[in-house]
Amino acid sequence: MNTLRRLAQHDAAYLLVFIFLISLNLRGPVTGLPPLLDRISQDLHLSSSQSGLLTSVPLLTFALFAPVASWLTRHFKIERILASGVGMIALGMMVRSLGSISTLYIGAVLIGIGIAIGNVLLPSLLKREFPNYIVQLTAIYVLMMSVGGFMMSSFAVPLSLIAEQPDFILPMSGWSFALACQGLLVLLPIIVWFTCKITQHNTAEIKAKEIPTNLWKSTTAWQVAGFLAVNSLINYMVVAWLPAILVSYHYTDSTAGLYQGYLQLAGVLPSLLLAPFIKRLGSLRRLCLGATSLTFLSLLGFLLIPTWSGVWSVCFGFGVSMAFILGMSFVSVRTNTPKQAAALSGMAQLIGYTLAAVGPVLIGALHDWRHSWDEPLYVLLVIGFLWMILGWLASPKPSK
Repeated sequence: MNTLRRLAQHDAAYLLVFIFLISLNLRGPVTGLPPLLDRISQDLHLSSSQSGLLTSVPLLTFALFAPVASWLTRHFKIERILASGVGMIALGMMVRSLGSISTLYIGAVLIGIGIAIGNVLLPSLLKREFPNYIVQLTAIYVLMMSVGGFMMSSFAVPLSLIAEQPDFILPMSGWSFALACQGLLVLLPIIVWFTCKITQHNTAEIKAKEIPTNLWKSTTAWQVAGFLAVNSLINYMVVAWLPAILVSYHYTDSTAGLYQGYLQLAGVLPSLLLAPFIKRLGSLRRLCLGATSLTFLSLLGFLLIPTWSGVWSVCFGFGVSMAFILGMSFVSVRTNTPKQAAALSGMAQLIGYTLAAVGPVLIGALHDWRHSWDEPLYVLLVIGFLWMILGWLASPKPSK
């Protein structure tokens, strides 16, 4: 609390509010779609691969636009770029709710561009403005991401059911109405941007050393970027297909959507632990090993004990969220300047979301081929084990 009190007295308090409200919309627009995939697929007659592509398009956009977002900081103020990114998310969510397959894909691209900007530039902005509170503030903005993901995932199916009632007055399908309602959250950072005084800085005015080496030739950069990349791969494969996996285990789609919400809400717990107690929890390396191990255990649980899927959803959400917080912190902790942090973040997003964009499609294709979710879960277990090793290498060594 003392940390938050000191930050509240900072002249960039409005900037913190803006950052956290942006974070509220950096996960939900993607995770809020899978609970509706069955309804969308039935309405638009989509195959499993086509449905998987709906969740992969924004991820591919993350990958392609991440280097562009980093490059934009050379010419525009970071705060203004972030505001433009929020506008892209809002536009994409509006287009996506129009109810056709083409608008779904166009909206996904726009959403992907906006989220890519936020993912790349928030670590750089935190390093520039709050260098002494990187892990704590990263934990808080990931908490907001989890809250946004929980809200959009958990309420997706109930909102669609409201629109399917005979007396519903709007001429739109249930899933279109649910997607439109999800767009209301993105209005919050837009309101703050236009009503609050947020100090903006020209990138050129910030005295920072240039990146000393080519990050693509740096072992440390590859370790950190690789850890975040596999985090994205595992997370988005599970998020994309968990509702379908649970339905195959004879859960209802409402329960599957609720467990998807549990997964997102569980991401709050690591943030609550890391923000106030980071100095008491041991080394970042030990925390990283614990997070990746818990994620691996939850994947094993989905495969072997599916009747406990609610528990495994919570475990997976906790583990993958803690690992994500730590990975994003490594971007700042293991770099020296905001420019270098932005470059490393862009590198990680490019690699990670390229993998994450392909992952759900391949998992869907594997399911279509084998007509079972066992083989996809075995693949996830192998990836999860390799991720544990990579996390150990990416973590900063404990100080003696």
